[in-house]
Amino acid sequence: MQPLPPFPDLETLFAQAQPLAGLPTLIVIGVAVMVAVAALDWRLALAALMLVYVGLALLTANILPPQWALLRVITGGFAALIWYLSAQQAGWGGRFLPFRHSQGVQARPLASTTLFRGLLALTLALWLVVLRSQLPLPMLPADVRFAVFWLGAFGLLGLALGAEALQTGIALLLWLAATQLVVAVLQPTPDLIWLLSSLELLLALATGYLMIARGPLWADEPGGQE
Repeated sequence: MQPLPPFPDLETLFAQAQPLAGLPTLIVIGVAVMVAVAALDWRLALAALMLVYVGLALLTANILPPQWALLRVITGGFAALIWYLSAQQAGWGGRFLPFRHSQGVQARPLASTTLFRGLLALTLALWLVVLRSQLPLPMLPADVRFAVFWLGAFGLLGLALGAEALQTGIALLLWLAATQLVVAVLQPTPDLIWLLSSLELLLALATGYLMIARGPLWADEPGGQE
């Protein structure tokens, strides 16, 4: 039996992922951000948020050393874990499939407002794509500039549409993620990167507390959220 080959280091892993760091990464980030903002099912929103941070890690690897790019995945993973545990503690249900019941709570990712949220997200996405070549901040690389405005615009949309602490927390995380990209290009100092990552985790903890304080979703609305 042959011994297992050594696990590649971070530099090798990110070097192997470089072919995906252009347009494919932007597509993954764009679609995942849209889902995270428009989705009403908290499990779907958390899964999309993790995809966003994986895409940001690939994008950041072109600017910063791999260790700092890995920090994006770790930060996003901790935020998603905090919110998952908070949702379970609050009794939001434990199944991913829609229209399943858990502890008396019905998950309805296809509630009536989903169509409206999706249309707003698509409209904003089309507007950003059309104006891509006219976006300001020319000192940023083209891919990074587009990702910054995409994250910021959908962060604002998430704040406007957010009815729960989790939705607002995701929107604020998108804003902090956009700030992280700008900092990575213009002022890539370790202290500032650590500060922003710490703010992301503090935001996740504060949001998790509000989720637990909120209690079960739709507990006071027998017909579900419409």
